[in-house]
Amino acid sequence: MSAEKIIEEFKKRFNPQAAKDVSATFMFSVKGDSGAKQWLTKINNGTCEFIEVNGGQPAVQPDCTISVNADDLEMIMSGRMSAMTAALSGVLSIDGELGLAMQLVPIFFGQQASLF
Repeated sequence: MSAEKIIEEFKKRFNPQAAKDVSATFMFSVKGDSGAKQWLTKINNGTCEFIEVNGGQPAVQPDCTISVNADDLEMIMSGRMSAMTAALSGVLSIDGELGLAMQLVPIFFGQQASLF
């Protein structure tokens, strides 16, 4: 799955109710067949905005950066690998507050609480 398709899947999965008390900015860095792509993701009290970053530094510093290969992220999203396993094995990298990354589980993964 391409990085773009994964971000589209995140948009579909977004649960505004789970994000109603969250205000944070994330950077998703997804490496795929077409190279690395980055999206600044702003979650603010039930809203979510994905902004593709085309090289350089984003206008806003993220609170948490998540870096992962597109194939590995697809495995996490499908429930075939937990994000905790991915993080502990070095497949998924979290730079910043781990607590913020954990808040993404109910926002994008609903009942897949075992991800972290």
